Amino acid sequence: MIEFIFEYRWLILIGSEVIFWCTFIIFLVLRYLYDSKAQNLFLALSILNQFLNIPLAALDYYNIQRISFFQISVLFIYIYAITRGRKDMYKLDLFILRKVAKIKNNSGRGINCRPLENASGLIHAKIERQKFYIHLLLYLLTHVFFFFSNPQYSIISMFWSVFLLIDALWSFSFTFFRYDKNKQL
Repeated sequence: MIEFIFEYRWLILIGSEVIFWCTFIIFLVLRYLYDSKAQNLFLALSILNQFLNIPLAALDYYNIQRISFFQISVLFIYIYAITRGRKDMYKLDLFILRKVAKIKNNSGRGINCRPLENASGLIHAKIERQKFYIHLLLYLLTHVFFFFSNPQYSIISMFWSVFLLIDALWSFSFTFFRYDKNKQL
């Protein structure tokens, strides 16, 4: 089984990303079109699906015992998710909201952007820091209760530590380099 996963890791990675975006779009449609409780299931599937990439990268490292292009690709997927991915998800959210408003015969006027896009300066920095603190708490709890007792997961811990550092740099950049979206350049 492990050999099969290792041999088809690229297809699994690509399939995982396709499934992620499909379940996320279904989540948004259910959220706005039907206001269904099933939306939570698709959101959970989207989130759990993203965590499939970490064991794939760890399995790749375990089998070849060195850093590979596959592991770097997985790292770039997470860097994208932490940085640009958030903004793209907000854009997709707004796009689905507008389309659903048209389907429901609402004009869709007044739907300009999500709250995070409206936030600027101190408010945006505070939101980013709060997300980082949640990430840090999850990181610490997982390491205390899981990774310290199982040293075979050190590669996952190493990757997660890199992601945590990137998230910290991203989140605190809004604190130290404030900006105002309403200002004209």
